[in-house]
Amino acid sequence: MTSKEFNPIDLWEDLSKIRTDDEEGVKKAFKYLSKFFDNLNIKTKIIEGCFVAYRSFEDEILLNSHIDTVKVLREFEKDEENFYGTGVCDAKAQLVSLINAFLNNEGSILVVSPDEERDSHGIYNFCHWLKRNAKDKKFYCIVGEPTNLKVCVGHKGRFEVVVKTYGKSCHASNPKYGINAIEIIADVICDLRDLPCNCIEIENKKYFSTITPTMIKGGIQSNVIPNHAEVILDVRSVEEHLMEKIKNYLKEKRYSKYVEAYLNKRKVPYADFYMLKNKELLRFISKNFEIDFFTATCEAFYFNNILNADVLIFGSGRLDVIHSKKEYLDIKEFEKGLKMADDLLKHIIDFK
Repeated sequence: MTSKEFNPIDLWEDLSKIRTDDEEGVKKAFKYLSKFFDNLNIKTKIIEGCFVAYRSFEDEILLNSHIDTVKVLREFEKDEENFYGTGVCDAKAQLVSLINAFLNNEGSILVVSPDEERDSHGIYNFCHWLKRNAKDKKFYCIVGEPTNLKVCVGHKGRFEVVVKTYGKSCHASNPKYGINAIEIIADVICDLRDLPCNCIEIENKKYFSTITPTMIKGGIQSNVIPNHAEVILDVRSVEEHLMEKIKNYLKEKRYSKYVEAYLNKRKVPYADFYMLKNKELLRFISKNFEIDFFTATCEAFYFNNILNADVLIFGSGRLDVIHSKKEYLDIKEFEKGLKMADDLLKHIIDFK
């Protein structure tokens, strides 16, 4: 098989049929990709858990998407118009588009993340590996995510904040003798709605930081005033130092001495807010592509933060259908995305 003979739709279907919501599934998909590239006489390696296809490590354009998915919510199905199922859009369609662009053009390295949906160990460690071996090269990168065929020049940061509240237990029939930690956590949640968050504006659209409670627990038993409670906040930022802003805001409240706030622990730093700063590249790309902002979070931050790469985010499909039972992608849109991803890579090659 040559690069001109491979069928992107067949590859998309094959990868979509491999369940990749755990490590074993990811290994199976990487084994499939290894055979695929072997048949094309293209070199591959596993580096820091990432699958890498390359012609030369002297190349300075990185093409990245992820093979892993969230827990499977719908098995693969297809009809004449669409592919359905967990991973068909996020992000196996995007990966195939970048594989197609990689095969059609010299000068790029394909890097496939194994754990983007979890903690991004793979791409974080790969970027540090490349930094040690790259000798201060200037990198450009395309990250494949469902962007509705628009080129996104930034994404929201994401981190988890734990807020714990501490109270004083007593019999629930005499609440005035206790301090109710659940009532305090309720005040925290309500007050954080009024925290003045910043926004950014791109193409006449405004995007705000958000703070959303997603998990909560507390209490001892039903007839005891609770002396502890805890909420986990999903924080999406379009600004720097939002964690410090949250802490300082809560310190000003009347209940501050009963509250503790901190980042939830993880081994790899959270992917923070990213925005392309290369204005010349932005002007060059915007001549032929619609520009937007990615309202979720992705691994573009790590490429920029560790390698100082200029990163663009691109793909077919809509963000609002992924991570759900209704995930799907129109085959015609996939085919359009194939061509556009190829064109985007050509534009970066011309720019650099």
